[in-house]
Amino acid sequence: MKKILIALGLNCSLLSVGVAAETSLYEISKGEQKIYLGGTIHVLRNSDYPLPAEYEQAYEQTQILVLETDMKKSNSPEFGQQFAQAFTYSGGKNLAQDLQPKLWQQLQEYADKNQFPLGQMSMFKAVFVSLSMSIVEMQKRGYGLGQGVDMYFYQKASLVNKPVQELESAEEVLAHMQALVDLDANQIIKSTLSDLSKIDKVMSQSLVYWRKGDLEKLDKEMAKDMREQTPEVYQHLLVNRNQAWLPKIESMLTTPETELVLVGALHLGGKDGLLKALKARGYQVKPYALKK
Repeated sequence: MKKILIALGLNCSLLSVGVAAETSLYEISKGEQKIYLGGTIHVLRNSDYPLPAEYEQAYEQTQILVLETDMKKSNSPEFGQQFAQAFTYSGGKNLAQDLQPKLWQQLQEYADKNQFPLGQMSMFKAVFVSLSMSIVEMQKRGYGLGQGVDMYFYQKASLVNKPVQELESAEEVLAHMQALVDLDANQIIKSTLSDLSKIDKVMSQSLVYWRKGDLEKLDKEMAKDMREQTPEVYQHLLVNRNQAWLPKIESMLTTPETELVLVGALHLGGKDGLLKALKARGYQVKPYALKK
């Protein structure tokens, strides 16, 4: 479940592009029309900066920045309260009642060892608790949601009043998450405890793959377990959203402006990724090349 945040077969030709790219930023074109589509990491450390030069150059060459969602609204206290409320048990029920006794004990042991406030969190359903655990662990390691690629460019655009658009509203993000509210709590918590035991290796390796543009390895590192262990999560948070975004991305290729579209890197590669879908629709897909 940690892999939700870094919110994933390629055919042979696209696979070769992904491996040799040396960037997770792509130029999508048809005729004279083009956009830039980049994969991002939503959580970074200060030491992960500066970002790859390709991203900075593409940002300067475009007139509109397009992000997954409305950053201002999705980071507001009001939305946070709305989000938490959507995952709160009703009728006096709590997470302990949804978990097998042995797994609840394992979760208690984790909480005691890592100073996680399980007593306060047990009023929330498994997906919310999973996300909370993941965020806490990443914050311990210096990663921050406010330090990711998306937030960096959002703040940069805000300073100069550069137009910022979204692929989906904050309400649509919440709806995607609410679709997961009744997933098997045992599966979610078990997967989360397993993921968190490997968080250092997975995060450091994923950052390497992202910087190198190795989408095949990034997909295997971050998305493979999600597909196999929590397929409903994979379907709702990656496949369904990609399908909803495609027509919006295609419409940008008809505008006079050039857009820089930034989405979580897991949305780009893999058999359900945006790059494969755009290529199948007849668009030219090539890694962004730094201009002298």
